[in-house]
Amino acid sequence: MALGSALPCAAQDAKDQAFWDAFDQARLSIAKHNAGNSVAILEELYEKDTLNPNVGYLLGVSLIVVGKDAPRAARLFEMADAHFAELWDNPGVGPPEHLFYYMILAYCRSGQCDKAKENLLRLEEVFANNQEFLKEDEYYLIDGRKWANLCKEPTMHLLEVPERLVKPDLRIKTQPHKFSTYSTLYGVQVAALLEPQMTRKFDGLKNVEVYVDMHGVYRYVIGNFVFKSQAEKMLEVVNNAGYADAFIVNITDEDRYPMEVIAMDQKSPKAQIRGEVEYKIQLAAFKEVMPDESARFYLMVDSISEINLENLTLLTVGNYKSYGNAIERRTELRQMGFTDAFIVAFNEGKKVSIEDARQYLRRAGE
Repeated sequence: MALGSALPCAAQDAKDQAFWDAFDQARLSIAKHNAGNSVAILEELYEKDTLNPNVGYLLGVSLIVVGKDAPRAARLFEMADAHFAELWDNPGVGPPEHLFYYMILAYCRSGQCDKAKENLLRLEEVFANNQEFLKEDEYYLIDGRKWANLCKEPTMHLLEVPERLVKPDLRIKTQPHKFSTYSTLYGVQVAALLEPQMTRKFDGLKNVEVYVDMHGVYRYVIGNFVFKSQAEKMLEVVNNAGYADAFIVNITDEDRYPMEVIAMDQKSPKAQIRGEVEYKIQLAAFKEVMPDESARFYLMVDSISEINLENLTLLTVGNYKSYGNAIERRTELRQMGFTDAFIVAFNEGKKVSIEDARQYLRRAGE
C-alpha cells in the first residue's frame, strides 16, 4: 500500500484511530530513514497489540536496521510470516515479499544459518517468478545472497545493515590474488563486510589487506605466514588490540580470497588521513548542467565555494576545523530553507567520510 493511501477496512474500522495514526508515523519514519524513531513508536504499538503482523513486521525491520536484538526481530518476522497474507506494502520497506530478505538478515545476525538459507531460497523463488522484482529490487536479492554466504563467519557482528538499501558509491579496483608459494599461507581475519571500507576503520591496526570474493564479500586480513605458529602469535597480538573475534584463515582459499582490492575511489584501501581536516556544508551536487534551484543558491547565501570532484561540482559553504562549528552552521542553513544541507569532510583536498575524519581527530586530540 502506497504511503498516504487509505488504510485497509480492518484498520479504518479500528476503535483507536490514534493507533493507526501512530503506525503511519512509524511508516513515514522508516521511509525517511529514521528507523530509531520508528522503533520507539512501534514498541508502544506492539505492547497494545502483540498479534498485529504489520506492527510486528515493521518493528522487526526497524530493529534490524538499527542493529538491535536480532533474535527478537527473527521471532517478530516468524509471526508476520505466519500471517503473510495480511502484510501490507510499506514505504521504505517495500512489498510483503521483502520479509524474506529481512528474515535472512535476522537469522544471520542471530547465528541461525540454516533458516537464513531457507529464506534465501524463498527470496530466489520470488525473483524467479516475478520479473518486476528483478527490475526494481534486485539489490535485495544480491544483498541477501551475501548475508547467507557470510553466515558462519565469526566476524558477523561487524556487518552493518544500511538504512538506504543501495550499492555503495565506491569504485573498486581489484587484481587476482597472487601467491608466492603453492603451500598453505595463514593470515588473521579481523572483519568480513558487505560494504567496502578503508582499512583505517580498524583502530589500532596496520598492514590490513583487503580481499573480495565473487559474492561481493570484503574480508580484511593481516599477515601472509608460511607457518601457522606465526599466525597464532599474530592472532594473540590482534586479540589484545581489541579484536576478540579475529581468527586464523587460509588465505590461499580461492573461494574466499580470490581477488585483492588495490583501490577504492582511486585511492589505496590503506590510505591514511594526515594533516588538517576541514569540515564544509554541502548544499548541492551536479554534473555539467547546473539546476535552476542550485543557481538560485548564489542569491541566498554568501561565500559559496565550488569544488570539482571527479565528474561532479559540489557547492559548499564554510571551512571549519571543529565538527561542532560545522553543526551550528548546518543548523543555521537548514533554518534558512536549505533543508538538505549536510556536513562533508576534506583532507588534503580529498573528500573523506565524517566518521573517518572524527576518528582521526579524536586520536590527534581534537
